[in-house]
Amino acid sequence: MRYPSILPILRFTAAVILAPIFTGANAHARACPHSGPPSAMAMRLAAVADREYREFNGHRIDDDGTLLRFGSMESESELLHDPDTGASARDRPGRYAWRRVWEYWVALGEHVHGEPWHRKLIFVPGLLDDAHSSARAKERELASLLPDAAAEGEGEAQSALRQALVRAALNDSPWSAAFISYLMHQAGLSDAQFRYSATHSDYIKAAFADDPAYAYRACDPALTRPRIGDLLCYSRGNRPLRRFADWQEAVRGEHFITASHCEVVVDVNRSARKIDTVGGNVLQSVARRKLRLNEAEVLSGNHSPLQFEPEDETACLVRKKCRRQNVNLQYWSVLLQLK
Repeated sequence: MRYPSILPILRFTAAVILAPIFTGANAHARACPHSGPPSAMAMRLAAVADREYREFNGHRIDDDGTLLRFGSMESESELLHDPDTGASARDRPGRYAWRRVWEYWVALGEHVHGEPWHRKLIFVPGLLDDAHSSARAKERELASLLPDAAAEGEGEAQSALRQALVRAALNDSPWSAAFISYLMHQAGLSDAQFRYSATHSDYIKAAFADDPAYAYRACDPALTRPRIGDLLCYSRGNRPLRRFADWQEAVRGEHFITASHCEVVVDVNRSARKIDTVGGNVLQSVARRKLRLNEAEVLSGNHSPLQFEPEDETACLVRKKCRRQNVNLQYWSVLLQLK
């Protein structure tokens, strides 16, 4: 007498038992589909980012992490360029790179009241008179130095001082998150769709909340194919979040904040296994960066420091020879997918 095989029953039972375990681990990965053409919002966002890169006359970074082109920097009086021709727009004086960075903060101020004037100047009391001053560095907000910030000064001297203070504050204020907020503002995202902030981790955390109104969802870049309009982010600082699972755990904290950086995906070339991203405050400029994809068309592990031994950053200062630094070698550990 033949008995029916119990193998299908065992498989079904195992699936039922293990489902809750894998559901928790892969919830975000399953919520991030690979297919589908980019939406109109995605194309608009990519167009805004790419135009900003070309108009700013920014840096260009190759997929091996080398700087192919050095462009304008944050505090320069370098004129913005025509985004279509690439030529310097000398017929429009005053359109300086530093003033454009200030515009990023102004756009953020449309969503977070007073944010531009909260920029801080770092100074050491008495340092101009004494190069060996032992005084500790201090910070002052622009608002305290320019009490009438909303009104332009009448005289040239006052105007010059106001501009000098703002340019100095731009140097002392990380502006990469303000740049992302500027792009979202230009693309037309509302406050419900995007968490406008001067800190990347604020809007990254919001993407983990699974709010239906929010424009982005948090995904694992090791499992999710990047698409135009997505934000690819890395963690940095003394205690970086090296993997997506680290983010999942960290964002549960009530007062969560961490040093990070995000860039907008503006082009995807699947046949070449390459993507292009645009980010702000990259080597003090707006930069267009090329990154590699692997066979699964997700971000290549070759861009992760986990694959390489740590490099001594002081080597290039004290030795005749040093290894070429790869600026793409970052903890790219979270991808915000545009829904």
